[in-house]
Amino acid sequence: MYLKRLEIHGFKSFAQKTTLEFSQGVIAVVGPNGSGKSNVADSLRWVLGEQSPKLMRGKKSEDVIFAGSDKKTRLGFAEVIATFDNRDRRIPLDAAEVSIGRRVDRSGESEYLINGNKTRLMDIVDLVLKSNIGTSRYTVIGQGTIDQMILAGPSEVKNLIDEASGVKTYYIKREKTLRRLEQTANNLMRAEDLIAEIEPRLKSLRRQAKKMEARAEIETELKVYQREFFGKTYWSLKEAIDAFLGRLSETGAKKRAMEIELSAKRAQAEQLESGSVTGNGQFKEVQDHLARLQNQKNKLLEDLSLVRGKMQSQRTSSLGDAKTIQVEVHARERKIAEIKEKISQINNEKTVIEQDFVKQFKALDEANKQLSQLYQNLNSPVSIDWKLVELELKALEKTLDDFFASVQQSADLEETKRLAGSVKQGFSKFKDVAQKALIDPQSSQAALKTQLEQLQRQKEDLSSQVNALQLSLSKSKLSVEFLEKELSAVAQEKLHWDLELKKAQSSSHDEFWQDLLKEEQRIKQEVEGLAKQVSEMEGSLKQFYDQEDKRQKQIREIEGQYRDIQDSLSKTKDQEAQINIEKAKFDTQMEVLVEEITRILGDGVLSSIKEKKVESATDGLEEKILKLKNQLDTIGGMDELTLKEYQETEARFTNLSSQVEDLKRGMADLRNIMDELDGHIKVKFSEAFHKINEKFEEYFRVLFNGGRAYLSLVKAEDKAQEEAEEAEEGGQEDMEQEHLRPEEKIMQKYEKGASNITGVDMKATPPGKKLANIQALSGGERSLTSIALLCSLLTCFPSPFVVLDEVDAALDDANTIRFGQILGRLSHQTQFLTITHNRETMAQANILYGVTMGDDGVSKLLSVKLDQAKQYAK
Repeated sequence: MYLKRLEIHGFKSFAQKTTLEFSQGVIAVVGPNGSGKSNVADSLRWVLGEQSPKLMRGKKSEDVIFAGSDKKTRLGFAEVIATFDNRDRRIPLDAAEVSIGRRVDRSGESEYLINGNKTRLMDIVDLVLKSNIGTSRYTVIGQGTIDQMILAGPSEVKNLIDEASGVKTYYIKREKTLRRLEQTANNLMRAEDLIAEIEPRLKSLRRQAKKMEARAEIETELKVYQREFFGKTYWSLKEAIDAFLGRLSETGAKKRAMEIELSAKRAQAEQLESGSVTGNGQFKEVQDHLARLQNQKNKLLEDLSLVRGKMQSQRTSSLGDAKTIQVEVHARERKIAEIKEKISQINNEKTVIEQDFVKQFKALDEANKQLSQLYQNLNSPVSIDWKLVELELKALEKTLDDFFASVQQSADLEETKRLAGSVKQGFSKFKDVAQKALIDPQSSQAALKTQLEQLQRQKEDLSSQVNALQLSLSKSKLSVEFLEKELSAVAQEKLHWDLELKKAQSSSHDEFWQDLLKEEQRIKQEVEGLAKQVSEMEGSLKQFYDQEDKRQKQIREIEGQYRDIQDSLSKTKDQEAQINIEKAKFDTQMEVLVEEITRILGDGVLSSIKEKKVESATDGLEEKILKLKNQLDTIGGMDELTLKEYQETEARFTNLSSQVEDLKRGMADLRNIMDELDGHIKVKFSEAFHKINEKFEEYFRVLFNGGRAYLSLVKAEDKAQEEAEEAEEGGQEDMEQEHLRPEEKIMQKYEKGASNITGVDMKATPPGKKLANIQALSGGERSLTSIALLCSLLTCFPSPFVVLDEVDAALDDANTIRFGQILGRLSHQTQFLTITHNRETMAQANILYGVTMGDDGVSKLLSVKLDQAKQYAK
């Protein structure tokens, strides 16, 4: 893995988008002072997650954005993208190239990108640590900070070794585990404190619970006796209720028989009422014929009066013009013919309407009967005699079939046929529903209601049709009566003109007188004939009235029988009501008993009592139950709130105890992890220290051309000195330790650290000198010593790339040559990006970037690949 590309846009002096392509080996960035070379190192440090404005040579985060110049305005954002070659998958991502980007605008908002996808700073830092890129301590060494590696002190040198060797990762894990251990210890102490707080109260509640156990035993015995007592009482009440139900069943059967008999009497009465002779068509025909005869008789009498009047006036009147009179007679004859034609036409229509009216009235009467029966069935669905219903339905079906057949054979109206057909269809459905009701009364009940609605709608249709026919019949009668009156008047006028015509045509008064006498005689004969017919019609009417009197007498007899049955039915209903009243008392006692059983013993016991009858019971149950209740009163009960408190406290104590056990196991596991991490830290650090120390001595001798340097461990004070200090404190610490809880002692043990090594001291003696400490070295010597340490770290634990910002500034030519040789030796495993003014360092580079800055304050790049340049030169 190596740094493949660095894209800079708007970062410090790089206002324009600038791309630096890198390869493995040594890359040198050169240029005059102030041209922006170090901004390349700063951009790499910044994109890898650096958050310190001080290390970025600024005060605020937005100071990294191009601030503008006299010739170029400032920018609103800064963006840097570092692309790494990841073919070896050193970065734990499944990609051949991995780009890490960072963007910031002047509002202070930042964006972090991994392969173009937004992410968090935490993710970038974690990715950098996992890939062993390192941090700014030795991956990016800023200008003038190379000697700070050794001047920062032993602890910082130790941190460098920890980071380079990967021990830092164990320290991070150890710190996280320590925090978890601390949190677990705190939770354990809190749980133990809560247990110590609630345990005294729980003991008191447990003592009260023991009393409840004794109470529970008595309650168990009490429930046994109560179950026996309630069972005996339940079955005694049930037997009494069953006896009442038997009596009610007998009374109900008797009542249903009476209701059936009442229904039969009602049907007979209705049949007799519907068979009234005064309401049938024959009776009406006789009445109408008698009325017509009376009208004809009256007309003839009027004609007779007219003739006799002519006879009186004949003696004094003169003869008229025969032609004029004949015109009047012909006019009256035409009018009489027209009126008779209208009367005949209306009578024919009336005959058809009367026939339809009679048929529709019969159908409506049948529908009313069926509705009456259906209402009765619905009002007493349990007592319906379905066999009787079936017989009635069969009779109804036959009647309707006959009616429908007669309607189809006649020339009736189409609407009448449709209604008759719908009536037949409706009653046929009702038959099917009634037959199903014989099997399932509950389902037939709903079907009967549906059929009732259909019959009601059909009855309404029939009623509307009957009313319409009755209205048409009334209109026809009125029209006939009006035309007959008009005909009578015109006939009289014709008779008058006939007589006048005879008078005018007569040769003498005697001849006309003879004609009047003949006309008088003819009218008298017709009147006598009509009187005889009237007498015969009156005799027929008397026969009809006699039949009606007989029918009314039969109806009165049936009504008397109906009242007697109704009185008996009323008495039976009174008996039934009295039985129901007595039964209701026992039902109330049963309800109270069931509620008491359910309240005291529960639904399960109630079910078992209902399933099995108690044959015998223990003697003195009531006394035993009363005695046990008195014992319960003596013991007393636990308040519901106290019982609830005991249950909650017991549950809480159990829960806390379980949590304490879980926390103790958790602490044991965490302590094992801490011990393992401490062991790894000690081993890893020891191995890394000896390797780095060996290489440090080697590189020091190379850079200084001799001399001696080594690393030494700085440990905590030895045990003897600690014991002396404890003795001086006079035992105060021992007293403090005694008051510490076990968890606190454990935390004190692990907070002391993974080992007693607190730092790494550095001893360096250049050739021909004898120095007491590292601070006595000159600036160049400190730089060489720091470079020796850096090279030893990179040799033992190579980093993918390292940025060196003018670390060779303090070196002379000879040391620069040696430094360049070391870079060349290490470049096969580490990529070096050096920012330098030194020619010897430039000579080691594979790629050379030159940075310049114009008068617009913007840094620009020029690049040269030295390998290609050497070939061109050759």
